[in-house]
Amino acid sequence: MFKRGSFLLSTVLCASVLTEVALAAESMSTTIHHQYQAPRALGMGDAFVAVADDYTAIFYNPAGLARRESGQINLSMSIAATPGAKDFYDEYKEIEDSNLSEVDKNTAYINLIERHYGDNYGIRITPMEGVWVRPKWGVAFIPADVSVQMQMHRSIAAAIDTKVYADSTLALSYGDDFSWFNNGRFSMGLTAKFVNRGFYSKIIQSTDLATSDQIVRKEDLSEGYTIDADIGMLWTPEIPSEGLWSFLQMARPTFGAVVRNVAETGFNNSLKLINKEEQTVNPAPEKLYRVFDVGSRWEYPSAWIFGGRGVLDVRDLGHPDFNWRKGVHAGLEFDWFVYSWWKGHYRVGLSQGYWTAGLSAELGIFNLDLVSYADDVGTRNTPVESRVYATRLNLDF
Repeated sequence: MFKRGSFLLSTVLCASVLTEVALAAESMSTTIHHQYQAPRALGMGDAFVAVADDYTAIFYNPAGLARRESGQINLSMSIAATPGAKDFYDEYKEIEDSNLSEVDKNTAYINLIERHYGDNYGIRITPMEGVWVRPKWGVAFIPADVSVQMQMHRSIAAAIDTKVYADSTLALSYGDDFSWFNNGRFSMGLTAKFVNRGFYSKIIQSTDLATSDQIVRKEDLSEGYTIDADIGMLWTPEIPSEGLWSFLQMARPTFGAVVRNVAETGFNNSLKLINKEEQTVNPAPEKLYRVFDVGSRWEYPSAWIFGGRGVLDVRDLGHPDFNWRKGVHAGLEFDWFVYSWWKGHYRVGLSQGYWTAGLSAELGIFNLDLVSYADDVGTRNTPVESRVYATRLNLDF
């Protein structure tokens, strides 16, 4: 009887441990990944739904294309990274390139991860992006948008919680005004997009690092494509020149809303652009969630060469990892204008509970964007800041 009870108890304990190991194999990150990010929006708290007045309207709110009065071609490259990401990689590479045995490498990797417990590292690179917008329509092609997020923590042993997104995107947009709307100006827009995604989500143990010559191999990525659409609207109400609300005329308030990824069909089909071999183990990539963004924009009076606006958005409503701390975005943008070929912007904001700041400087067709923002990489109940610094180099025609 005792032996039978001991066997049952051992079986239950083994099943419990195996369950924990299986759960640990998947990333525990609750970070909300945005398929597209622009430095201008990020600098003002990533609140851009009711602004959407440049080429990035294709992805932030296609209704903004209805209000364009001229064309714009933007060619850019960008990089965003957390401080210390390169130093961590250099430490990893030093161990990987050493002549240590597999056992000694495993020990070295454990020590490396333990030295960085609680640290978060990330990098996002878009080596080429092309966008062409005209009044009412636009097209965008992003061959590669690759982001890597790593968090050092203890699961069953020293481990790195890792997520990788590698997206290629083709988008077509159209927007127009609706004259039947009597109170002010009402615009709507649609962005149809094709996205091919490579994806990796796993907690990497030190033993995995010791037995592989790369942190993440291309063969480890799951892959799939999807066709989806975003639908956006903008409303600028007509403010009476007299009466209770006449003081709002100077602010010219505009309100916006976007439904993103309306179909939400997931990446269930593959073109095998990343992995040529048949995929039999890797699950489908993380889908593009159907979410709702709402926002408002308020202009403030121009003075000398300066002008600007204040913005307030609530983003990612409906996302499984949404909370109000992550969802509320607010910011201020200050424009300065010397000549048509020499102008720029300063920005500050609040995103996911953390400060943001950015600037843009335009000199002829050359445009430089600099921004600092933060992602919340913690759990649902414990926010953790991951500070990011980013730059984008543009040719703007």
